[in-house]
Amino acid sequence: MAGWPYSIVAALETGRTSWTALLDAIWLEPGADLAAVTAVQVREVVERLIKAGQWQRGQPDVLVVLDAG
Repeated sequence: MAGWPYSIVAALETGRTSWTALLDAIWLEPGADLAAVTAVQVREVVERLIKAGQWQRGQPDVLVVLDAG
């Protein structure tokens, strides 16, 4: 039986660690355009990080790594 499809965004710690922090999780509706949903989700997460002061101009870029399947 298939599980519930979710799109999850997690932050990875720097250095030699496996710690992660869940930043966002959304349920993927049947028939959703997965690329479009992912693009909106990632954009919103990055905007929230900037608004919260977690990234400021002049700091290294936010690195986004995507995986599917």
